[in-house]
Amino acid sequence: MAAATKALTFVLILACFIEVSQLHEEQSPADKYKDPDGGDQETCSKDGQVGGECQFVEAKLTRLDGVKVGHEQTVELVPGKTHYLKTLNMKPLIFEIDGFLSDEECDHIIALAEKQGLRSSLTKPQGIQHHIKIYDFDGDKHLTYNEMRITIESAFDIYMVEDELKEVYAELKLDKNEDGLISQEELSGISSQKFAEFLINWVNENPELRSRYSEQAWIYPNDVKDDIVDEFQKRIYHLLELPRPLIDKFNTFQVVKYGIKGHYNAHIDSGDNLELPCCHLTDSERCRSCRYVTVMVYLNDVEEGGETAFPVANNETVSADALHKGPLLNLNRHCKDANLLVKPEKGKAVVWYSHFIDEETGWLGPIDEFTWHGGCPVTKGTKWIANRWINVSKNKEVDLKSSQV
Repeated sequence: MAAATKALTFVLILACFIEVSQLHEEQSPADKYKDPDGGDQETCSKDGQVGGECQFVEAKLTRLDGVKVGHEQTVELVPGKTHYLKTLNMKPLIFEIDGFLSDEECDHIIALAEKQGLRSSLTKPQGIQHHIKIYDFDGDKHLTYNEMRITIESAFDIYMVEDELKEVYAELKLDKNEDGLISQEELSGISSQKFAEFLINWVNENPELRSRYSEQAWIYPNDVKDDIVDEFQKRIYHLLELPRPLIDKFNTFQVVKYGIKGHYNAHIDSGDNLELPCCHLTDSERCRSCRYVTVMVYLNDVEEGGETAFPVANNETVSADALHKGPLLNLNRHCKDANLLVKPEKGKAVVWYSHFIDEETGWLGPIDEFTWHGGCPVTKGTKWIANRWINVSKNKEVDLKSSQV
């Protein structure tokens, strides 16, 4: 009888072992990940224990449900404290959370950035362009003010309006017959190097004409070993409800300071050139940003200006080509023409998704073209923000690896 009991016990143990082994074999593909209730994925032991049970979870991208503009839902980002997630807009989907960071936490992050050291924010290398692409849209071999404006924006990242172009023409004696059109003959009268040197000197004296006029620092959570930075990361995880590896990897965030006239012209946080690799997965300079969601936090109150603008929010349609040909991207001059403006308030987070989700794969989908956004000029005081992007590529297996590539 005892022998039979031992035999039965052995069979049951063997059956459990086989069942558990099969479970791990079935649930170990790259599209599943271990989520030890918000703990470090690497701490999951082989038997699946990390204080509590280590669960296998189907890995997919998620989007918070906006419901409708003005809708509020409670979220617990800090134990015992309630935050309110408010739907600010539906097209594109934008949320705001008051008090995402406390005043003290905001001040601490600013101090970290100052200690790290701030550098000028540049979107393009500054140097002489020997080959300038001319944007003669109608092919008449005469550049209108708008065509010249776009030519200069593309080559030099300098954003001018008509009156400023007239000053450039006068200084360079470019418009010989003063008809407001630059002919091929007039343009050939000045070398591209001289033209470039003049514009670079011009923008050095008027830095607010760049697409971006600010200073920035990068904070590396894995290096600074800072409790408030770690808490910032945890709140983002609890808010977004995304697979933990996406939060833990590539977790560097940016702190930006805008002074008087400081601004950032309208842009989309993620790139659409699918032929280029994602910047967070390569060391190559030829790459594109692959940012699924943006969490931006205002670190101070701004006396005047500094709103975050979404120029095409709620438009029926949007065309990148039409935007580039028009004035709306130049927020330094046309901020108040934006469809949606968000006022900076210390500690408030603003969240939006630059991509949709691919219905077939459950992973990164197309760019949301309505997420064009930027920073309006600061007219009084200073503006500080922190930007945290969640990077996602088309390669789910790489994205879900626990260690950085």
